[in-house]
Amino acid sequence: MDTETLRQSLAEAFAVTSAMNPPWPDPHPDMQHPLEEEYSRCLDPGKYRILGARLDAWVQALTGLGLGTAHEVQAIDQAWRDGPVDDVDRAILVRPVRTGAIPLLVGFQQFDGVANAAVAVGAGEPAVLLLSQPACGCDACDDGSDYLLGELDEHVLAVVTGDLVHVAAKNGTIVATGSGCSANGSLAGVRDFQHLLSQARAGQSRHRVVHGDPW
Repeated sequence: MDTETLRQSLAEAFAVTSAMNPPWPDPHPDMQHPLEEEYSRCLDPGKYRILGARLDAWVQALTGLGLGTAHEVQAIDQAWRDGPVDDVDRAILVRPVRTGAIPLLVGFQQFDGVANAAVAVGAGEPAVLLLSQPACGCDACDDGSDYLLGELDEHVLAVVTGDLVHVAAKNGTIVATGSGCSANGSLAGVRDFQHLLSQARAGQSRHRVVHGDPW
């Protein structure tokens, strides 16, 4: 898979899907503190439709390049391994053509009554949840669209490139995307989590693992 070709295809598709959903700058540049009233409001929830537009562009890019096939999910709640993801009312499963690669699940949600203004990204079938955006959505937590789109791209691209490693133990997970790594719950305090990731990549983990080949 040619990553540069994929990014170009994504950019072309996004230029179309985001035509009515413009980006916006960080409203709190230079570590500026939010106003107190920003914590309890979102003056423009519709701006977050750019997230749905980005996922639509990803689906178009992946299928347009022949890397995968897309299918609307009928039983949405059953598509997630660890139970339903709140308020996902539309989901698309993109299955890779290449054997050994893992599927990508993208979900679309309402935010503050606006359709496609919140999204969820998962991997596998059924899928583990990798990311939900916006994490909050209030004006105080707004870092601008570039941050949101970058985080979204990081997780989708990790699935497609095969860099994703998702390790789930009892009450804890580790997620590596190739450009970063995070741990929570019972695995947050593990000293040598890189060893756990290496075991997962080698198929030797005692935990539940989601990891696959590049598309």
